[in-house]
Amino acid sequence: MINKIRLRDFKVFSDQELSFGEGITSIVGPNGTGKTTVLEAIEFALFKQVRRKDKQVRRVEDFIRHGQNNANVDLWFTAPVNGREYKVSRSIHKGQTSADLYQAGDKSPLVSGPEKVDAEIVKLLGVNRDAFSALTYVRQGEIDQLSRKTPKERKEYLFDMMGLGMYTAVAGRVQKRAAEIAKEVKGLEESKQKLLELRGHFPAQDDVLAAVQAVKRLEGSLGSSPDIDVISRVLEAVESALVRISTDIDSLDLSKSQDTLKKRSELAKRLRQIVEAIPQVAEEQLRPLVREEAKAIFLNIFGDRYSDLVLDDDYKVSLYNVQGHPVPLVAASGGEDVCVNFALRVGVNTALQKYAASNQAFKGSALKLIILDEPGAGLDAQRRRWLPEAVRALESVRQVIVVTHMDELREAADTVISLTPQGKGRQPAVEVQH
Repeated sequence: MINKIRLRDFKVFSDQELSFGEGITSIVGPNGTGKTTVLEAIEFALFKQVRRKDKQVRRVEDFIRHGQNNANVDLWFTAPVNGREYKVSRSIHKGQTSADLYQAGDKSPLVSGPEKVDAEIVKLLGVNRDAFSALTYVRQGEIDQLSRKTPKERKEYLFDMMGLGMYTAVAGRVQKRAAEIAKEVKGLEESKQKLLELRGHFPAQDDVLAAVQAVKRLEGSLGSSPDIDVISRVLEAVESALVRISTDIDSLDLSKSQDTLKKRSELAKRLRQIVEAIPQVAEEQLRPLVREEAKAIFLNIFGDRYSDLVLDDDYKVSLYNVQGHPVPLVAASGGEDVCVNFALRVGVNTALQKYAASNQAFKGSALKLIILDEPGAGLDAQRRRWLPEAVRALESVRQVIVVTHMDELREAADTVISLTPQGKGRQPAVEVQH
């Protein structure tokens, strides 16, 4: 759970502290007042990096407030693995970042340095950055994409949302390594063949030795001469070259190298099969949960007009009206389309959190948090009234942090953080209502 954040010289904020509790916290205000900046600061504090839609922010120095040399974010959070509160402090300087992690209330850090802090936070949260995003974070612009995709594209997109897309990348790396091993075997064979061809252009080693001996006998009977010296040096060079070629051929113990590389190739092949099977097995377990969550969220908003939302094994989406008749998604209104997207996207988050909470192996991953950035865009006034109820009905979630322009989410929130612009160069005024 996110408890508190302090931003100093971070984007529009010169020095601002914000607190979060259980229930719904709505962050509201005009565009440009720093609503999404608060969410970016949370992500930066936890993972040192920030992603906007599908792109990572490359230069964190861009978060430094104009005219300042550095920025700092302090974040207090409760770790799901042990229930204790911690404070992570990260600073951005020109060209580098620094980090310290404290147990709340302590003056001395538990660990210092970005890499050590990164590793410790992953242990405390029970998830890495990608899994945190899949479990908790619904970014602005993500919600309106799902229904417009083909079933194949939708499956790939949801795989990424469920954190399963990483295995495709791993399988690709394994396949690349297997290709490199096969290239190594071929390279060994080609090297040995070239050396054998080169040796074929030389006289036999016994013939060279016989010629060397013959020159020595001539030198013994005729005495030393420049001509004999030249012949002797040439023969020595030929003999030395033959020795090196033979040594190189012997060093290419092809049978042994091929056997080792063949074993590696077989191992890579089996590893690839295992890696490719992991997302399929995980998806088979998660898919029913995603269906159940998405259906519940959708019917909480559109239950007066629809009786079912179905996501089949091929990720085709179907709607059924209250009479039980199918309604093509393309025939749905804009508000219904947005709601399907919202139900599917948030359903992935809550399904993953339910799975984590019920699975002993993922016990520490039950974050019970969801972060929503402008979730109601595209909904009509009637459906907007029902959105807060749908959010509150998320059983696996104890804390919701939402950036919104919606009056309905503002009025339904347990805490409202209002940001009001104060003019160029000044941080927004902050008003908190409970």
